[in-house]
Amino acid sequence: MTLRAAGSLPRLGAVILDAWELDSAFLPALRQGLSACAAALEQEGVRVEIQLSQGSYIEGAVRELDQGLFGAPPSRRVTHAILNPPYRKIATSSRERRLLASIGIETSNLYAAFVALALRQLAEGGELSAITPRSFCNGPYFREFRREILGSSTFQRVHLFDSRSEAFGRDEVLQENILFHLVRGGRDQPPLNLSTGSLESPVHTFIARERFVSRDDADQVIHIATETDADEVRDFIHGLPCKLGDLGLAVSTGPVVDFRLKGSLAAEWSTGRVPLIYPHCVKAGRVSPPLTRSADYGDARIGKKAVAIRDDSESHRWLTPVARFVLIKRFSSKEEKRRLVAGVLEPADFPEGLIGLENHLNFFHRKRAGLSEALAKGLGRFLNSTVADRYFRQFNGHTQVNASDLRAFRYPDLKSLERLGKAALDDADQGAIDLAMSKVLGAPSLQHS
Repeated sequence: MTLRAAGSLPRLGAVILDAWELDSAFLPALRQGLSACAAALEQEGVRVEIQLSQGSYIEGAVRELDQGLFGAPPSRRVTHAILNPPYRKIATSSRERRLLASIGIETSNLYAAFVALALRQLAEGGELSAITPRSFCNGPYFREFRREILGSSTFQRVHLFDSRSEAFGRDEVLQENILFHLVRGGRDQPPLNLSTGSLESPVHTFIARERFVSRDDADQVIHIATETDADEVRDFIHGLPCKLGDLGLAVSTGPVVDFRLKGSLAAEWSTGRVPLIYPHCVKAGRVSPPLTRSADYGDARIGKKAVAIRDDSESHRWLTPVARFVLIKRFSSKEEKRRLVAGVLEPADFPEGLIGLENHLNFFHRKRAGLSEALAKGLGRFLNSTVADRYFRQFNGHTQVNASDLRAFRYPDLKSLERLGKAALDDADQGAIDLAMSKVLGAPSLQHS
């Protein structure tokens, strides 16, 4: 819904309430809501015109914005926009993708398309509020969208929900959602108002805009962090010397997609089968072989997972020769204590020579070969450190650990990682890892969440 002022703010003479809805089932309730808004405004002496359109907002907005080579600019600009956009990926070959591309908008999700279109319809100084997933804050898929919104508008306030289910719990939508308010234009603004918790009793923090988005960051990654030590965490990670490629290392996603290889999965061991490694096998810095189908990993759901995969003509090309890798879980919930959970896979624990690495894992390697013991342990400890996890949560809004995020992360140099790996400590002891990080790398001492 958008609110257009026919008069000059703040003394309104008339407004146009312009709303779009695709699903006809929602139209009666929407008309009722718009009528209530109109009645409230008219009591204040404001003339109201309601424009309710059933159809695709993308098509309508593109039609208005795409005036053609000799077309006149829009006669009216939107002053206020309120959005609760749909969340769905846009197929490359879809009509929506072609429409958006026709006016230079590149994005892979409907919610980003709605926000980008509404922003372009805003007048200078116009305001937009929206509730969306936080996933646009980082990653290559939303890079162009971030450049669009940060290049044309200024965030005034951001609210981060504590619980993934708080915003749409009744609909069983488990997203990490944010509410944000921005103004088109609006340079040289005061510190950003960042709030967390519930909407009824939010906790406010005012942060410097350089802490929200760094001017020097070509990817325009958005950082949302309320901890008092957030700047210290960010400065430490940004001061590390290497990207993954500088270390001669790579990270890949596990190649075994279990539902596509159902015929090759096995619930018991026998000849011709090799271990199938799922995320529950990664714990306390180590990767444990799967035991039996009913093995107790502290999660009742694990009993439904296969423990092995047949080495047959269908599955062989998806299997991986055993080597010393660092594995890291790809998925977590926001409520979990850690986002980064890594473990070292030791070849001696997997004498079969081949393994299946399931798709919910990422693994670090050197040209598909293994790492030295010191380097693997050091890399695993770095990823399992509180400072690395705390920084990752600042910019990652997916509750996923994508390979692209790990490639963009900064790391210590090889010698420092090897020194960290040679330190004598218990990898199940978080305090010991953080102390070694402090002694070897000069990492800040942080309180464990």
